[in-house]
Amino acid sequence: MTIEKLHEDTHVLHRFIGLYCERKHRDRNKETGYLFEEYHLCEECKELLQYAHERLSACPHEPKPSCRKCPKPCYERGMWKKMAKVMMYSGMYLGLVKMRKFFSK
Repeated sequence: MTIEKLHEDTHVLHRFIGLYCERKHRDRNKETGYLFEEYHLCEECKELLQYAHERLSACPHEPKPSCRKCPKPCYERGMWKKMAKVMMYSGMYLGLVKMRKFFSK
């Protein structure tokens, strides 16, 4: 995986996890973001992002498939479930925001 692709994928992960944390973990203490300063994450979300970044940077596939379609997944089952929950929540929200912007033109 190229450095540019890793940076882009990490930024997307950070955006998804940051949105999830902002909306679902409002009552938790937050620290300045890991990798990107503009996000503030709770400890649980920070650990999830670090885990995902480690797995993403170690991905042996070229080109990288989506984790859902990977023939040999590298996520542990529990972490995969957490990430799927985050991606589903944030993906739906970001999709709705895009649709609103599209239809408001």
